[in-house]
Parts: sequence; C-alpha cells; structure tokens
Amino acid sequence: MNAIITLFGFFNAKFLLLNLVALVAAFFVISSFITNKFFRKVFAIIFSIISVLQIVSFYITRTFISYSFIIHFNTRDILGMKDLFGFEMLLGLLLFVLLFVIYYKSLAIVNSINTGLRIKLSIVKVLKVFGLVVSVLIMTFKTGVIHDGYTLIKNLNVNHESFNKELSKLKMQDYVQPENLVVGEAQKNIIIISLESFEKGYLSNKHAKLTPNLRALKADKDNWFYLELNQNQGSTWTSGSLYTAITGFPAYFGTEANSIFQTSFRSSITGISHILKKANHDLIYVTDNAEVSGTKDMLYALDIVEIIDQKNLNKKTKDKDIFELAKQRLKESKTRNKPFTLIMSTLSTHFPNGIYDDRMEAYLPPQASDLEFMVSATDYLLQDFVTFLKTENFLDNTVVYIFPDHLKMGSDTIFKDTGDRGLFVLTNASSQKIAPYKTNNFFQIDLPKLILDGAQVKHNAKFLSDYIFIDKNTYIENNITQLTSLNLSGFSRLKKEPYLIPTKTEHYNTYIQDTSRFIAHAGGAVDKQTYTNSLEALNLNYNKGFRLFELDIRKTNDNKFVAVHYWEEWAEKTGFKGSLPPSHQEFLENRLQPEFTPLDMDSINQWFKTHNDAILVTDKINTPRAFSNNFIDKNRLIMELFTWEAVKEGIACNIKSAMPSQRVLMDLGPDVVVKFKAHGVTDVAVSRYNLAQEIDLIKELKQNGIKVYLYNIGDYKEINEDYVVKYEMDYIYGIYADEWEFK
Repeated sequence: MNAIITLFGFFNAKFLLLNLVALVAAFFVISSFITNKFFRKVFAIIFSIISVLQIVSFYITRTFISYSFIIHFNTRDILGMKDLFGFEMLLGLLLFVLLFVIYYKSLAIVNSINTGLRIKLSIVKVLKVFGLVVSVLIMTFKTGVIHDGYTLIKNLNVNHESFNKELSKLKMQDYVQPENLVVGEAQKNIIIISLESFEKGYLSNKHAKLTPNLRALKADKDNWFYLELNQNQGSTWTSGSLYTAITGFPAYFGTEANSIFQTSFRSSITGISHILKKANHDLIYVTDNAEVSGTKDMLYALDIVEIIDQKNLNKKTKDKDIFELAKQRLKESKTRNKPFTLIMSTLSTHFPNGIYDDRMEAYLPPQASDLEFMVSATDYLLQDFVTFLKTENFLDNTVVYIFPDHLKMGSDTIFKDTGDRGLFVLTNASSQKIAPYKTNNFFQIDLPKLILDGAQVKHNAKFLSDYIFIDKNTYIENNITQLTSLNLSGFSRLKKEPYLIPTKTEHYNTYIQDTSRFIAHAGGAVDKQTYTNSLEALNLNYNKGFRLFELDIRKTNDNKFVAVHYWEEWAEKTGFKGSLPPSHQEFLENRLQPEFTPLDMDSINQWFKTHNDAILVTDKINTPRAFSNNFIDKNRLIMELFTWEAVKEGIACNIKSAMPSQRVLMDLGPDVVVKFKAHGVTDVAVSRYNLAQEIDLIKELKQNGIKVYLYNIGDYKEINEDYVVKYEMDYIYGIYADEWEFK
C-alpha cells in the first residue's frame, strides 16, 4: 500500500485501489446471478483472467490495461520476464486461483450470507444490483477501469477514411497499407547500421588516418558496393532519419516534431518493418538509449518491439557496448532458426565533439580532438563487427547496410577540403540489385526500397519515392503540408494532441525583411556558436541587419550586471574553478573563448550608445527598476519578466516594453488578455512548444494588438527560423533567432 501511494499520490492511489475493488465486486455480483454451474465456471475463468491482467497492468505500467501493457503482452516479453519477476508471476497464478474460487463460489457465498443474516431474497437481489451499479459507476470515472478500457478500444479504430483522403491528395491511391501487403519468402538476413553524423567526408583522403577500415571496404569492389546518398528535408535528425529509413517518408509531424509517437500504437504507413515481419523476420533494434526523442514509441508503432539498449546492461552504454550487444543477440539468433533484421544506431560521433570512450585508448592512438578519436573508434568497431560477421559465417546469407543518419550538425570545419558534403551507403548486397540506385537523385527516402531490393525481398509495397518524378527535395518542399497531414493521419493515437499542419504564408517575402520581427537570441550566433552573449555576436548580427538584441542578464557576486546565459554553463566553458557566481573582475578575465569579449554593464551601454537604433531585450533578470536605472536608454529597453508584479513594475518604470513571459501568461488565467490590455502590455514571449496547445489564446493576443515572440526555435533540426517564418509566422509576430539573413 505504501509503495502504491508513493507511486500515485495518496488520493489517486485510493481511487485506483477502489477501482480494483469495484472490478472484483462487479464480477462477483455478475457471477452470483449465474445459476448454471458450467457457465459460472466459464465466466469465473474469464473474470479471473481479466482481473489478474488488470492488477498486473496496474503493477507494471501504473495504469489499467493500456497500449503500453498490450505491446508487451507477448510470448517473448513474458518469457523474458520470468527470471526477473518469477516471484510475482507465482503470486499472479495464486491470485488467479483465489479469484476463480471466489467467482465460482459467489452464489454459494451469497446464499450463506443470506442464510446467516436471514435477509429476504428480494432484498438480496436489490442489494446486488445496487452494488453492481455503484461498482460500474466508480469504474466509469476518469482513469477508472471502464473509462480507460473504453478509451483504448475507441482509439484502436483506425481512421482509414482520413488517411485515404491524404493519400488521394498526393495521388497515391494505389499505396499498399500494412494489412494488404503480399510478401514472398525472405532470402537474406538484414543488418542496418546507422552511424551518427558520419558524413562521407570522413572517408576522404584528408581523414584517411581516421577511417582506414571503412575506406578499405569502399575500395573492396568485389565484395562491397559504395553509393553516395543525398540528405532530404524531414530526415536531418536521428529519429527522423530512422523513421525515413523504415517508411520512406520525411518525418514531418506538425508543431511537435515526432512527439506523436509517444501516444501512437498502430501505423497505416507501411514500413520495411511490416514487410519483413510478414517475411517472418525477427526485428531487433540496438542503440544506447531508445527512450530519446520518442524512438522507442516510434518503433513500437511500426511493429518493432525487440529493443536492446542500456537497460539491458543497467548502465550507460556507448558504441563499444552497442556492438557487443548486437554480437550477443546475433549469436542467439543461430538457435532460433529464423531470419532476422537487426537495426543499430551509433552515438559516439555526435556533435559537437563526440562522446568520448577512454576504453578505446587501448586499441587506438590519440587524435587531434575527441571527435576525431571517436570517428576512428567507430571505424575500428565497424571493422571488428564485420570481422565477427565473417568469423560467425553471417555474411554468407546476410546483407549489411552502413550509412550515416544525417549530416553533422554545428561546425563543418572538419570537412574543409573534403569535397561536397553528403552521405553514403556501404553494402555487400549484389551490385546488380544496387546499381539502379547509383544516381544523383538517390535520397534518404529511397533507403527502404534499396534495403529490400538488396536483400531480394519480394513484395507489393510502394514507397513515396515511387510517386516522385522530379527532384525529391523540391517535391518535399512543395508538398510539406500534405506530407505532414499524411504522417499524422497514418498513426492511430491514444491521445489526440493538437497539431498545426504547416501551410506556407503568403507574406513570406514581407516577413523576411522586417527587422522588428527578429530578436537576436543571446546576441545572435557567431562562428556557428550560440549563447555567447558577446560583443562579437552583437557586432556581427547588427551588420546582418538585426536591430533587436536579446542578452541574458545576471549579477556577479559583487552585484554587477553582466551578460551570461547560465553560470554553471559559463564555468564549464571557461574552465572557471571558483565559487559561483564569480566576481565582476573574474567574469571579465574568464572568456568563453579568446576571441569572444564578455559584456558587463559598461560595455553594454557603450555598444548601445554607438548603435542608437538598436533595442535591448533582456532575459533572466526580473528586477526592472534596478536594471533600467543602469541602462543607457529606457526607450530602447524591452524586458522579458517572469512575475505579474515585475511586469507592473516595468510598466511603471516607463521602459519601452515590459514583456510578460509565458509563465505570467499561464498564471493570469482566462482573463489574461483583458489584464494585459488594461495595463498597456504590448509584447509577450511564448515557447514554440506551446504554440499548438495555446493557439486560440495566441490568436486572441494578436487580434488585440499584442505581439507574440516565439522562443525555443531550432530545438528540432528541421524546425529552424526559416520554417517558423514560412509556416507559423501568421499566428505570431516575431521570433528569437540564432541566425537570420535579411533578404
């Protein structure tokens, strides 16, 4: 009881436990009305199974039976849990026996109670009916057994009509959905290795010392085939590229990127997973942490349920562990006598500087940077894995595909003098099967076809690229609205979150030139680095055309205002070892980088004095009177403020704008717009994460002349400043931008 209360909270725990009691009581009463012993025995078995499953679901998933419980209710997972939950499984069996006896003996129990208390039979029937009604009523409340069960069943129905309409808009009426697939017998096993940010530039002569093994595979034209691969829009981040490699669609899902998968349970979009499952393949995914970016939920929705990650090791994993886990799983596959598809995603070459693994120092010499060392480590691990495949005789009947997930994010200086940036595919598939893909128009959305053709899988599926007869990126750009709608309608979801389908604005050419709509975030990016809050950032972005400049303002330990994002982040980047916050002098002496000049109040005022058309927008600081008295010109000061009291204080200080943060917007309740207008609020800052959820409020703010500026731009690779301007600026007024070119 204490454990349950800890998990759910006191009152909610009592309600959930009451639901379990109500469920058992309802089944008991129903059983007691059944006079035929055979039928009572049958119903007792059914009721006992349902009761035990609800209790087990409650124990495992902290809810009653839901999709997360259903997806794990399979032979593999049940057998896999026997070692971990042997005692609990024994208790479940004993509970089943106990409940069966109670339900089966319900009529006798009621009769015994009736005989002992000498209650009239008619009254007993009334009491039973009353108890049944009360029990059912309890279970129909929100989070109750019946409520949750009804929600699950209702949402298990797929809206085929909506999905088919979206297919028609894209002229894809003959698209084959998973239930209509016809698949031939599997000829080959498949191994797919997705390499984090591992561009083709790493295989160039410049980086020959980093990738000798991959370069050797590339040169081995008798056994391996090399293709150059173009990155397409909608597939430029890890989980997005994985979605594309499986389905052939760019991963456009409206406002919230791929968070759709967190409540998805079924796909009408056909992936190689559905095809290979029909070919009787075991489908396995291996990575470091499948929870990141909704990957696990996405794979479940696409029928890949065997997922191996750090939970299997009970510790943080790195690429070395990923390859070892894959080897272990492949050895097990030999005993199953089934073909398999193994998908692996590496991580160690992640930007900005790789994820260092000092264990690899035993195998490799040091390199100029951590990133370069981890590139060489990935190359070494790949060769070791290929050697393992040869030694264990997997390559005789297995097609291997090695390709990067996307281009490297952040600085691209490492690829200077390596030629055009791009991706690649290395495979041991038959050159005859792969040769048709050796074309300049080979993109990530072509990968599912390549994977199936190279493995000689016969099927009747069609992919998006089968319907494209122009440049594929141009097609995606022209059809982003329809592709987003198709992706959204293609997944059945337990919870229908609001999403904004991107529709290109008619005012794009006006927006891109309007300097009042763009706030240079933390001074703006400089040398592809953000959050510098530096003099160089101000100068560079002023010259680009910015006129609104956000700076993060904090105080040193001697009460001086300075521009810094977070003190802990500053200390890590500068190597500062003292106590935080530092003194004013310590702040000035410890630069983020030698070329970045830190800003204190004197240098901020000096810069805005010499740039008299620039406007300062503050973040972090919530004392408008104290700060505005230190700034050179209140008429050029916008302060984002975090309490209603601070907003009113800012207004009283006569600064250009006291801009409420999203926190204030949410705290003031339903009459927030009325309060803003009454006090003369003209601007408000809102996270892009809340755009869809609060769209009606944001529209109301706009209708009342209050400018909404969005922040959290660019947290998803595809959803950058240009995306927001093109598809979302009509809802708002402006954005906090790291980079922008006024055209």
